[in-house]
Amino acid sequence: MRIPICLAASLLLLLMACPSPSAAFQASGWKQQGPEFHAEKFLDLMVEGRVEDAFRTLMGNDRTDTLIALKQELESEYAKDGKPLGYERILKQRVGKSLIRLRYLLLFPKMPRVFDIYYYNPDGRGWEPRSFAYGRDIKNAFAR
Repeated sequence: MRIPICLAASLLLLLMACPSPSAAFQASGWKQQGPEFHAEKFLDLMVEGRVEDAFRTLMGNDRTDTLIALKQELESEYAKDGKPLGYERILKQRVGKSLIRLRYLLLFPKMPRVFDIYYYNPDGRGWEPRSFAYGRDIKNAFAR
């Protein structure tokens, strides 16, 4: 009878000593969680209609003319067609160990949009977004 009680007490002490899963999750950051986590955080914000926050999440504070034009184009699509209903990952493609392309459909009410997001991790310290492409031509969803 003493052994089960000792085991239960030891288990309880271990659980109390370990950080919570959410603490571990926050401490590691998305770079260690992986590119899918980062891309889907971006897309979650897009679905919520938070375009500015989504682009800040995706590319940080980089503000190129192309990025600003794309953000404005998407905001006008939101005004015309409404917010996206969700998204689907349709492709994950690796080139070696250091480069990944993720392709998603952003599901607007009338027509999906295709996003390709490229991540690079040359030294194993964490993934970095390097480039992305956005298109209205849904035929690109089928291209490799």
